[in-house]
Amino acid sequence: MRSDPLTTPTTHRPTGLPPVDLTRWELGIDEYAAKVCVSLANVPGVTVAGVPGAGKTSGVNKFACDFAPSPSVQIATADGKVSRASEGDYADLVKRMFAFCGDDLDEANALFKRLVELRKRRSATIRDVLGVKNMWHVGPSPQWPLTVLIIDEAHTYFREYKGSDATTKRLAALTAENARLVEDLVKKGRSVGILVILISQKTTGDAIPTFIRDVCPIGLSFAQKTVEAAVAALGDDIRNWPDASPVTLQDPVYVGVAVMAMQGRPGYTRIRTPYVSDADAARVAVATSHLTADPDLCLDALLASTGRTTAPLPLLTK
Repeated sequence: MRSDPLTTPTTHRPTGLPPVDLTRWELGIDEYAAKVCVSLANVPGVTVAGVPGAGKTSGVNKFACDFAPSPSVQIATADGKVSRASEGDYADLVKRMFAFCGDDLDEANALFKRLVELRKRRSATIRDVLGVKNMWHVGPSPQWPLTVLIIDEAHTYFREYKGSDATTKRLAALTAENARLVEDLVKKGRSVGILVILISQKTTGDAIPTFIRDVCPIGLSFAQKTVEAAVAALGDDIRNWPDASPVTLQDPVYVGVAVMAMQGRPGYTRIRTPYVSDADAARVAVATSHLTADPDLCLDALLASTGRTTAPLPLLTK
């Protein structure tokens, strides 16, 4: 080839128009310059790994910018790198998010509980309201939006605290409950339209518990320093494809390049994800901020329109 698509940086300027297909996530181009897309339908979770500065957050920014113009998508974010949104990578996108928290474990715990309660309410009402058991049979709508939870620097919320003092015990209890709550969302949220995107430098079991990580069907890894980190992100089979390993992406020319296993393709695919500028992210967030809505309030309005105000009580059996 005269040029290598993987070493050629690309940019993406969001159009500000809603996506035609809400199940289609356009990641970038592969080593043959062909577009790479994955389906989000029936996907409960996505993991994104890679060393700092490799392109993780930029790739998720593109996701947010592409889906922000749709009122059928609502986004919440927990960013473990910062205390306030203005300090971090999501400062330009927070206007299009219905909820945001930083590294405060209590705030994160409250957000996760809020989304688990939404999951329970949706599970209890989906048949009566949508007429199906799986939201993806009819697709997201402004009344029942695809609800995306982005957890950046996920290890912040799941790390194990060891110690016998009261403060350490309280933090250990919080992180253990955080793991349980996010597990609930990943294992039970698929059919009711909840998607969790977990981002961490390494997706080893100490960063993202394996009972969460291994349930996520989509895993991407940007550059990694060790084979062990690559295996944690992509599975043990990556050892059999050394040329595609993210360990080979440590050169600066590969910033923005990720590796993933694609359905229908043998082995692993390397993808050049485009860069989205902060100015474009801010432009999209401001232009679409009026579309931000609390999914709980959307469900309240939908139940009211059908003559219901609460979820049905469970059937009692002897």
